Amino acid sequence: MIEFIKALLDKGVAYVAGDGVYFDIDKFPRYGKLSGVDVTKVKSTERMAKDEYDKEALHDFVLWKKSTEEEIERGVYYDSPWGEGRPGWHIECSVMTRSFLGDSLDIHVGGEDLAFPHHENEIAQSESLTGRQFVNYWMHVRHLMINGRSMSKSLGNYVSFDEVISKFGAEAYRYFLLSVHYRRPLDYTEETMEIAQNSTAKLENTLDLIDNAIRSKDKNLDFTDREKSFLSEVYEQRRRFEEAMDDDLDTHGALDALHALSGTINEYVSEAPNKGVLLKAYETYRKLLSALGLFEKRGVETDELTEELIVVISKLREKLRSERNYQLSDWIRDLLAETGVILSDTKEGTSWKIERK
Repeated sequence: MIEFIKALLDKGVAYVAGDGVYFDIDKFPRYGKLSGVDVTKVKSTERMAKDEYDKEALHDFVLWKKSTEEEIERGVYYDSPWGEGRPGWHIECSVMTRSFLGDSLDIHVGGEDLAFPHHENEIAQSESLTGRQFVNYWMHVRHLMINGRSMSKSLGNYVSFDEVISKFGAEAYRYFLLSVHYRRPLDYTEETMEIAQNSTAKLENTLDLIDNAIRSKDKNLDFTDREKSFLSEVYEQRRRFEEAMDDDLDTHGALDALHALSGTINEYVSEAPNKGVLLKAYETYRKLLSALGLFEKRGVETDELTEELIVVISKLREKLRSERNYQLSDWIRDLLAETGVILSDTKEGTSWKIERK
């Protein structure tokens, strides 16, 4: 950070004042273009008042701030060519990103409240030093609300990650975050989380239906107009998904396409699917889910011996159920559930899936 500030001083875009080092925004004509803020029209506040600082202009921002005597006594300082002090908030970010990612970044994200002045200051100091465009794409997210209000411990509406995930699961929480475009406000409520939970269950149910169909005996080896129409619809929903994601990461639109694809697969699976055709749809479905980070833990497949053992146990349990020995059959089901193997009794027989934790 000290080397970075030295370089800005050498380029004449910063100056040393009595209480630290400041960036001269008059030396950076593009200042304010990201946020659209005209600094000449921004009124001074008590905190911003120039007479509290030694800077030359109201909107110049600090690169290095000298510590007060009280701060020095408390050890709150670093040594520098400009005296004992500490770096400004903005310079830290420019130095970190340049150290790890180079002079130019492809994507820079942050909350909407950071566009001005923080990100404007990052741009000014970074581009003044390197002469290169600092960021190609800026993405500013709107705030997360809790029941229509900003989350705050003082308001008593504070919710922790552990609480949310414990109650609704990680998949549902991820779905909730994706359900609204990042440039729109996101409101956390019990109702929205329940909707997210139900929605993820529907998407996962499609995976279960595919798994069960793939394990069953071949009943359809034909490639008819039904298969052609099915694959055409699969690729159409993939196109809609990709189009939404290409449009400023419209995850809401992408989820709409994903649900439409889920419904298409469900309908096809319900009546003697062609396994080869179904596997093509499955590949597309998993790719789109993966693009959103959904159900990634289901990606680990069981080996053949494990599958055979599960099938044997399932058949044994079906026999017990046919003999009305429900106590023992339920005991087997519960034991399997403890290991992550979930059995479901359907009209066609017992199906199973593995839940990864």
